[in-house]
Amino acid sequence: MNLLELPDCMLEQIFECLTYDEIAKKRLVSTKVNRICQQLLNRGFSKLIKRHSYEMKKIKSLLPRRESERRHHPLIKHADILTCIETRISMLSMTYTKYIDMSLCCFIPGKIIDEALNILRLVSDTTGNNRQLRAHEVLQELRDISSMAIDHFDEKIAHILKKAFCDLSAQKFGSSIYQIMQSPIDAAIAIQSDFNATSLIRDTAKPNNKPSPCQCPDAINSRRAYLRLNRKYKSVMRKLTHVSSLQSKQLRIQRSCALSMSQMNSQIVDLRRRLEESESKNREIAANFNQMAVMEQTSSSGNKKITRNIKPRAATIILKRRINEQIASNNKRAKVVPQI
Repeated sequence: MNLLELPDCMLEQIFECLTYDEIAKKRLVSTKVNRICQQLLNRGFSKLIKRHSYEMKKIKSLLPRRESERRHHPLIKHADILTCIETRISMLSMTYTKYIDMSLCCFIPGKIIDEALNILRLVSDTTGNNRQLRAHEVLQELRDISSMAIDHFDEKIAHILKKAFCDLSAQKFGSSIYQIMQSPIDAAIAIQSDFNATSLIRDTAKPNNKPSPCQCPDAINSRRAYLRLNRKYKSVMRKLTHVSSLQSKQLRIQRSCALSMSQMNSQIVDLRRRLEESESKNREIAANFNQMAVMEQTSSSGNKKITRNIKPRAATIILKRRINEQIASNNKRAKVVPQI
């Protein structure tokens, strides 16, 4: 028995034993496997959203209500990690959800689901023991692969899906609805010209201007449809004129703001230049004052006379007194000696 001959429920149970990254790679096997893997990937993304909301409510219930107390709580890192995961989930939802709802694709990057579920499992395991986590190390891989997945989808896949959606809408609703989706003004003009052309063909085909009784209901219905489209066309034109007026006002405001900003920048540059000039002048004046002060000090020190305030010792005073007394006694003796 071939594996692909099994029913879808059994194949889903078999593929659930694999990681979402491996499920995303197994989409290349066949169309049946691709359909089952798409369902599993979409289900895994919704499971990730539910698991994240559950863990977020759990962490918020354990954190205190005061913001000042939360900053020092051991679970604040867990809350930061869950907030970053919420941001990544919202970015991925904006990228993939609208195409998933239109059944144009599935949630392609299964590796992101595996990484996010591993982080949520780590947060859940470390909540009870108050283990500190490093948000940068935990979220680095998720940030890298989610950014690469979004960039790859926008560059390589989004334009293909948009073209497929336009083709699908044209097949379902006709060319007129497709034109309305692309440009309301051109579509209304085209529909109005179509109605005018059909009415002209009817008038030329009939030899008499009076319509037959069997064709009056069709003409009435077409007339009503034309009036409805005309009213829609006028309302769309009013909205477009209003939007264009708002855009022109916004452009004028932006130009005035840019002009005022340029004037302010030029004034700031001028004031900065004046400030630098004044600072340089102040430095020159201060240097001149310092030089004059040094010159005054040197001139005052040169004009001063050197005076010594040294008091003589007592021994030298006594010695001078003895010498003076000895000289005086010798002089007296010389006067007293008689001459022979």
